[in-house]
Amino acid sequence: MTAPQAVPDSVVDTADATVEISSLPKQPAVELADDATIEIPMPQRVLRVVGSGWGLIQGHRDSRSLIPRRSLRQLVEGLAALCILAALSPVLIVVALAVKWTSPGPVLFRQERLGLHRSTFKIIKFRTMSNKNSDAQHREFVKKMLTTNDDVNGGEQGVYKLVNDPRITPIGGFLRRTSIDELPQLWNVVRGEMSLVGPRPVLAWEADLFPPEAERRFAARPGMTGLWQVSGRSTLDFKAALDLDVLYVENKSLWYDIKILCRTVGVVFNRSVAR
Repeated sequence: MTAPQAVPDSVVDTADATVEISSLPKQPAVELADDATIEIPMPQRVLRVVGSGWGLIQGHRDSRSLIPRRSLRQLVEGLAALCILAALSPVLIVVALAVKWTSPGPVLFRQERLGLHRSTFKIIKFRTMSNKNSDAQHREFVKKMLTTNDDVNGGEQGVYKLVNDPRITPIGGFLRRTSIDELPQLWNVVRGEMSLVGPRPVLAWEADLFPPEAERRFAARPGMTGLWQVSGRSTLDFKAALDLDVLYVENKSLWYDIKILCRTVGVVFNRSVAR
């Protein structure tokens, strides 16, 4: 007859099962600094739900914040932009119908631009050009303007936009001269991607051609209007517009923005500086 085996202390017998209990090594305590960051994984479905609303919780997906932190100024600007959109809704509807009836293609034009700290966002405008056109001529025009000191063929001297651009639709010229095409950007302000006042939102390939001193302009959110718009608008060349963007960032203040907004009203109706 075999002698019964001794049961070690690390094994507990029950009527249903035997559970082995093993001691775990103690982990050394870790002290966290006051500014330490703890990564907490969250299901993508939860992040999508959280990111679709307004709140203070921040989730991260692809290294981007789903709910950007908003300052009091941004909240006020967003509310003001919503009110303006509501007040101008009849005008926006009429313009949308006019764009649709006068040329084939979508009513709104969406394009990726660079915002604060070179973050990307989709700017929204009323479409003023024919659908699916080539921007090769415009690219060459801007490239020569930023990289040479020679007069550029295709535009009036000192004008950063092409004059008599064949891509512009019949109603597009009017919308551009009156800046009505930029009214949908109020939604970009509501979303916190733009401000009412700030540097002009630029394309990524344009920014690649900027001189190093122009990098300072990305320290502020792009605006629907800005210092360059009220200092000559389309009669300025691109380099002068960049200098004014940097000047704005270096002198940015609430009072400065109010003065620019007031001057914008007069500039919009000044046909001599509109293109």
